[in-house]
Amino acid sequence: MAPADLFSWREEAEAEARKAAAAEIRAQAAMKARVAPHGQVRARQDQLKAATLEALRAELALERVRKGGSA
Repeated sequence: MAPADLFSWREEAEAEARKAAAAEIRAQAAMKARVAPHGQVRARQDQLKAATLEALRAELALERVRKGGSA
C-alpha cells in the first residue's frame, strides 16, 4: 500500500461530505425557486443554477477521488 493510499479514505469522505452539502443547498434553492415571490423569481432561478453547478462540480470531484485522481 502506497503512502498516499493511507489517507485516500479521508479525501473520499471529505468529497462525499461536500457532495452531500452541495446537494442539500441545491434542494433548498429549488424549493425557494418554486415558491419565489414575483419580484424574486429571476434571482432565485440564478441561485438555483449556481447551486446546481456547484453540486455537479462536487459530484465530479468525488468521482475523481474514487478513481484515484485528486479533487
